Amino acid sequence: MENILVSEKLSTFRNFFNQETKPCLTETSFSPVPFANQIGEPFASLSDLLDTYYKDKAERDRVKQQASELIRRVENELQKNRHKLKKQEKELLATDNAEEFRQKGELLTTFLHQVPNDQDQVILDNYYTNQPITIALDKALTPNQNAQRYFKRYQKLKEAVKYLTDLIEETKATILYLESVETVLNQAGLEGIAEIREELIQTGFIRRRQREKIQKRKKPEQYLASDGKTIIYVGRNNLQNEELTFKMARKEELWFHAKDIPGSHVVISGNLDPSDEVKTDAAELAAYFSQGRLSNLVQVDMIEVKKLNKPTGGKPGFVTYTGQKTLRVTPDPEKIASMKKS
Repeated sequence: MENILVSEKLSTFRNFFNQETKPCLTETSFSPVPFANQIGEPFASLSDLLDTYYKDKAERDRVKQQASELIRRVENELQKNRHKLKKQEKELLATDNAEEFRQKGELLTTFLHQVPNDQDQVILDNYYTNQPITIALDKALTPNQNAQRYFKRYQKLKEAVKYLTDLIEETKATILYLESVETVLNQAGLEGIAEIREELIQTGFIRRRQREKIQKRKKPEQYLASDGKTIIYVGRNNLQNEELTFKMARKEELWFHAKDIPGSHVVISGNLDPSDEVKTDAAELAAYFSQGRLSNLVQVDMIEVKKLNKPTGGKPGFVTYTGQKTLRVTPDPEKIASMKKS
């Protein structure tokens, strides 16, 4: 039995290396033969594959060189805002005893006749817990002034809670925005870098150079769905996302976005009753142009444009929504390339 198993393994091993050479190039690697479940671009020869690989690598290196300043700036801003968020959350945690100050003020007011003068503390019955409580006093203040002192401290902390909560939400939104820019930068081609720089100038993260011209905004990219007639638009940066979602798209059209991760806005244009196949096409585009590009399975939200909300003061491309449906798709680089309209 053992010999049979060994023989089968050797046979499988020989078959793998004896198969016809079909070089395959993927997003992250290349191999002389395709592996099971591997999604990639096939080539007629290893020489053709290597030519394409190193040509693409040269372009990626040029993009990386041109994008290095932007990447460094975005990474620095992300680090700064993440540190700020931790500090704000720590400060918010310190306000947890606000209710305690209010209760002490209430108890001092209720039992004012039991509060002595010229003492640094008083023990009262706490009707909130049905247990005695020791309350610190300021000897220089009257009983009523001590009660008001606790109410003022409570009010100050209460205001701090609202202030810090608003700051935390603002910082979180900034982090989400910067993460979306980081995702786009990592996927951008040479012509996309200038647009991203313009976006960062408009959002105040970098300054415009002296005599630097305003970058003309390009339209979102167009892709042709599997039905051969439906156009699907994809925003390749946040300025394009903003234009696509809030200026170009009709309210009844379907909008797609990778769930809970940075990515492109995707809209099925003109077709108000798309087939499941077309919806899948759009979802795959949203998955591919997102932080989940290299994942085997990506969740993508689908919702009508009219149900999207733009928060007041929100960064470009930032939306909120409820009532979406979620699709699960696998990004396919070869399919995406075949859908691209020239």
